[in-house]
Amino acid sequence: MLRLLLLAFLCLNLYGVSNSDLLKRADTALKSGKKNTVFMAYNSYKNLYLKALIDGDTTLQKKALQGIVASGKKLHIDVGDYQKKLSKYQTHTVKPVIPPAKVVKPAVKPTNIKKKITMIRTHSITKAQWKGSELIITFSKKLDKNRVNYFKLEDAGKKNYRYIFDMHTSLLEKNYNLRKTPLKRVSLSQYKKNTVRLVIQSNTKLPLRFYYEGRKLVIKPGIHSNIHQNVALKPSPRHSKKTIVIDPGHGGKDSGAIGYQKRVYEKEVVFRISKELVAILRKKGHKVHLTRTRDRFVKLHKRTEYANKKQADIFISVHANAIPRSGKIHQAYGLETYFLSPANSKRAARVAAKENIRDMDSMNRFGKDSFLNFLNREKILASNKLAIDIQQGMLRMLRSHYAKVKDGGVRKGPFWVLVGAQMPAVLVEVGFVSNPMEAKRLANRTYQKRLAQGLAEGIERYFLKNP
Repeated sequence: MLRLLLLAFLCLNLYGVSNSDLLKRADTALKSGKKNTVFMAYNSYKNLYLKALIDGDTTLQKKALQGIVASGKKLHIDVGDYQKKLSKYQTHTVKPVIPPAKVVKPAVKPTNIKKKITMIRTHSITKAQWKGSELIITFSKKLDKNRVNYFKLEDAGKKNYRYIFDMHTSLLEKNYNLRKTPLKRVSLSQYKKNTVRLVIQSNTKLPLRFYYEGRKLVIKPGIHSNIHQNVALKPSPRHSKKTIVIDPGHGGKDSGAIGYQKRVYEKEVVFRISKELVAILRKKGHKVHLTRTRDRFVKLHKRTEYANKKQADIFISVHANAIPRSGKIHQAYGLETYFLSPANSKRAARVAAKENIRDMDSMNRFGKDSFLNFLNREKILASNKLAIDIQQGMLRMLRSHYAKVKDGGVRKGPFWVLVGAQMPAVLVEVGFVSNPMEAKRLANRTYQKRLAQGLAEGIERYFLKNP
């Protein structure tokens, strides 16, 4: 619905509506206080600002900048650069007309002295270099993640793969030689006035990953795996070690779903299951990390950031389901596994709403671009395969010990905890804490261990088929 409203709002900017009318509508939207409407106002102000720049309308430029700053602050978007532009308009004052003073010619002819212009950059790239197979971009200040937009352009037919980073910053006057075998091209240049573009081009598809570390953007194109590939022996998938990040849902102030008769809390159940799963996977030789090791609240976007930093091969978020007490609590039960995609059912949308509710501000942080960057065919297929193997692993294990183990299926869902993951990622709903039978089972340590064992078997099956 938000996209449709936004599309309609932007269309008004393109067809026959005067700038003053657009400005009034944006001002009205800003005053509404509703996040979706304020977001539309923010985009409208930006369009008006661009239009004003083209038309050379300084009055409209100032009003549009005021709107961008006001709406951006409400949405917690970094509008520092717009504030600086606005301050230039606000500091300009009308100088009084002073009669010209009598010009006295100097006795000595002045020399042609050029003024040295010093450009003050509040945020810039200070260094760019390769360290082994990693490309490290260092900035003058700690890097705010919303300053970087990553996307890729792939043409398999022409064997042309481009991985592009647009960084909202400036480039110091220095040429960087970033050539790297076997990459076709690596370029770093000032794309726009306040945007530096990094392009990594290759003849083959790259398993590129990246993460943020203080003032650094660390990029791992995965080229080390292509070097000497003709002589390197491929390890047996049964013995290859993988890096896995397990995410126990909720935590701290966010208890998640509260179970039947308030005796079972989602955050506690999934944490115990996750710890059991970690122990099993480590015994199998895998490198496993938890997004939280105690009862604390972790924002959704921080969970996938952690997985990216650890360069995980897969990301699994563990949750428990529930329905309102007024619902049919005895009929709603079963195991479900979700992978990231726009919800294609009311059920998926309902579950996603429950899991997303604590951290919907992640949308402002990642924005629409990050969400769309994830939704490529390869990631969807890999996550779908992982979800199928995990779902089957849980069902096989539990059905060998218990009756009434219901298969809720593998489903698509718009879960924000999965947004931004650079690896196959799924969200597992291990049962309904609102169902009396499943709530009792989920609170049982033996059941938790068997559930974790089923999850581990599903993960092993996935790696066996996708080494």
